[in-house]
Parts: sequence; C-alpha cells; structure tokens
Amino acid sequence: MLFLSQGIFFGLYGALLPGPFQAFLLSQILRNGWKRTLRLALIPLFSDVPVIFLFLLILSQVPGWFINLLQISGGSFLIYLAWDAYQSSKHTTTILDDKKGSDGSLFKGAAINLLNPNVYIFWGTVGVPTILKGWAVSPFSGLAFVFGMLGTMIPVTMLLIFVFSKMGQFKPNLRKNLSRFIAFLLLCVGLYLITNGILTVVSA
Repeated sequence: MLFLSQGIFFGLYGALLPGPFQAFLLSQILRNGWKRTLRLALIPLFSDVPVIFLFLLILSQVPGWFINLLQISGGSFLIYLAWDAYQSSKHTTTILDDKKGSDGSLFKGAAINLLNPNVYIFWGTVGVPTILKGWAVSPFSGLAFVFGMLGTMIPVTMLLIFVFSKMGQFKPNLRKNLSRFIAFLLLCVGLYLITNGILTVVSA
C-alpha cells in the first residue's frame, strides 16, 4: 500500500500543479474545445513510459548503494519542488494562460513533456528508484507505484480538462490553498526519502 499511495500522490501532483503540460492543455481547450482535448490526457503514456523504461535499463545495472544515493537526491529535488509550489501559491493569477499552440496532436504534447527536464529528474531520482525498491519487496509493489501514478494522473487530468472548459481557471483562493497543500505533502515525502536513504546507506 505504501508504494501505491506514493504513486497516487505523485499522480495528483503531476496533474494538479501548473506547468508546461497544463498550459498546453488549456491552450488546446481554448482552441479545440474540451471534447477534442480530452484524449491529450493520455500523453504521459507516450512521454513518461519510455523515460521509465530508459531509467529502468540504466539503474537496474547499478549497485544498491547508488540507488540509495539517488533516493537522497530525489528527496532533495522534492523539497525544491515543495518550495516552488509554495512560491507559486503566493501568486493569485494562474500561469495557465498560454494561448499559443498550433494543434492538439498527441505528438506535440508528448514532445513538450519529453523536452521538460523535470520529467527526467523526477523519474531518474524519484520514480524509478522507488519502482526498483518496490520491486525488491515484490513485483506487485513496484508496479503499484506506476499504476498508482498514471492511474491517478490521467483521470484527474481528464477531469481538469472539463473543469477548465467550464471555469477557465481555478479561483485564486482555491489554487493558493491547493498549491500549499501539495507543497506540504512534497516536503513530507522528500524528508522521508532523504531519511530512508541515509538510514539505508548507514546500515549497509
């Protein structure tokens, strides 16, 4: 349940916190309507999954202590994301106002994700090391993280596409509180990963 819960949390983070992918979705809603944009919620299957397999091939060949060091680095990255989320909560206007974009193709959306360095940093330092640690417990635990994340992010993104089409954007207070809540959760998970990684290295 721990790995599934972590996957669900990161799925919510990936769907809810504003970023380049969400800006792209909003531009497509404004251009093509929510019904034609709905399928773009599947973009992580075309962008994140190849990155997962890439890092699985690389990190499955390295010693266990290296995975623990990556986990500590990943925890530090999450603390940075927590700070970034907190900083974004101070602004009352949403960044999801980019009206640029030529079409609603899956290819373009996947390219936006693949060109986002945070995708590689996350899966390289947090996502795949967590999958490998879960797999060491049982294959189900490793897969639970992936299914928890993608199984949460895609439906929530679909819901947000519909919400954005009706509201245009979140109300300022709702977005502010949501960003602060996500920042708090990111901080907690980041500290957990750092502590767990340090304890594992020390006890090895």
